[in-house]
Amino acid sequence: MKPKLVIHTCCAVCMCYPKTLLENENYQTIFYFYNPNIYPIKEYERRRDEFIDYAKSINISVHIEENEKYIEEWNNDIKGFEDEPERGARCNICFKHRINKAFEYAKNINARYVSTVMTVSPHKDSKAIEEIGNSLAKKYSPIEYLHIDFKKKDGFKKTNIIANEVGLYRQNYCGCRFSIR
Repeated sequence: MKPKLVIHTCCAVCMCYPKTLLENENYQTIFYFYNPNIYPIKEYERRRDEFIDYAKSINISVHIEENEKYIEEWNNDIKGFEDEPERGARCNICFKHRINKAFEYAKNINARYVSTVMTVSPHKDSKAIEEIGNSLAKKYSPIEYLHIDFKKKDGFKKTNIIANEVGLYRQNYCGCRFSIR
């Protein structure tokens, strides 16, 4: 039996290329949608629904962790960092919050690995994400963090080509109310 890989997913667009890259790997992959940072709620619902529809169309295994019960927890985590610039400390706190939930889910389903599609974006610090993932792997041992910098080898370009081909909605900001500005 293939080991389970939980891969945190922020949206359908960012999942496109990583999904194709992982197709031939030896994992039972579950795309885990958890994003209490996305604001406003209409934007969250649009991204979630787009993700669900796309996942159904390509027949992949997903788990949706609904926002409502975690928004306050996310707000508490980033409290005091609201004025940070994009790519600053607030973003790393947000990455950690979301990847941590992926590890919690992985633990609950006896998964062996956790990863994230956030590394496909040139706007995300892959090295910081790797450090966060590795630190959480120590906390959740024996679950391992599987670091893949999906933007390498034109990954961002490839994910956008796929997204455009299938007509996916492409947002113009990361997600939180602070990234809108």
